[in-house]
Amino acid sequence: MFEFEDFTLIENLTINFGLITISVAGIIFFFIRYPSKFERLVAWIHSILRKLIKQSEYTFVKYNVQSKLNSYIDKARKKAPQIETSRATIEWIDENQTMDNFINNGQLVIRMQRSDNQNRNIVNASMAFISSGYLKKAKSYIAKYQRESIDLFVCYDMLKNEKREILDQFTQDYLKEAMTNEKIGEFFEKFMDIDKAGIFYPIFIQELTFFGEKVFTRKRNQSQVYEQVKNLVMFLYNYANRKQSENTITDFDGLYSKFAIRIVGKSFKINTEGERTYKSNLKKIDKSIETIYLLGNRANKEFIQRIGEECKGMIGFDVLYRKEYSSVIKNKDGGDFEVDNYLMVLRNDKIATVHKN
Repeated sequence: MFEFEDFTLIENLTINFGLITISVAGIIFFFIRYPSKFERLVAWIHSILRKLIKQSEYTFVKYNVQSKLNSYIDKARKKAPQIETSRATIEWIDENQTMDNFINNGQLVIRMQRSDNQNRNIVNASMAFISSGYLKKAKSYIAKYQRESIDLFVCYDMLKNEKREILDQFTQDYLKEAMTNEKIGEFFEKFMDIDKAGIFYPIFIQELTFFGEKVFTRKRNQSQVYEQVKNLVMFLYNYANRKQSENTITDFDGLYSKFAIRIVGKSFKINTEGERTYKSNLKKIDKSIETIYLLGNRANKEFIQRIGEECKGMIGFDVLYRKEYSSVIKNKDGGDFEVDNYLMVLRNDKIATVHKN
């Protein structure tokens, strides 16, 4: 016959087993949802084991590089959810084989030769990943210097927060020589200002993704394609460098890309005119516009959301996504200052969106 204490012990064991099961299930679910974090965990485990097991060195490099690439993609997708890109998988190849990349089940498989230089492994894999699996449709049709400048800047953006030796390796192996090309250097510098203003990913990369879908499916004039990308960069560069309260062109009317930027939430307008002025402005937007970027100070987030939600049906747009971000803009004297912004992206509901997440 069981004593009372025996039932208590069984009850405690059952509770503990249940808690362990729930915890394990939670961990598994977490890593399924965030696979790059699992890759980082595997890399950390093998960073310890490689001192004891030779093969762990290769496993460490594989998952270390792979986790960096996929973590960057996760961050990029938060900034531009519609971005056309694949996840990355690293595979080792024999020394007598050549390196190559291919797409397999929605993942870019990067085959890499063994090297004792871990920094070079990271840099080479990053460039292979970006050049092969990033904005593939759009980059198939734009000018070579435009494609290379985008690849270089995105790779720089990926590696800029890594240890200095990795960024130095990237500079020596790729950036230094490329920057001697005047066109590449000019675009790269403009991307720096566009990104500083917080609009490189949410507008430039977003529009290139839409642009790629259009160019991919219709007859095109090569010189017109090149010219539009150049004009898009110049438009965003001029917008990024505008001074506070300075009037500038806010509509881009290209052959393959038509969008409008509207700043919502200037204090004096909110206080004196409320929502009426902003709603009126949105209703007057040209019917050819395909995407509207509503942005303003994060303190006015609810006001921006209300304007967008109330106007979208009237003008035939859907909310594509919302995001918060930090940016550096110019004050009235041209000096830099940082602001926290809120962005609401509206997309014409008559246009099919291919890359919906």
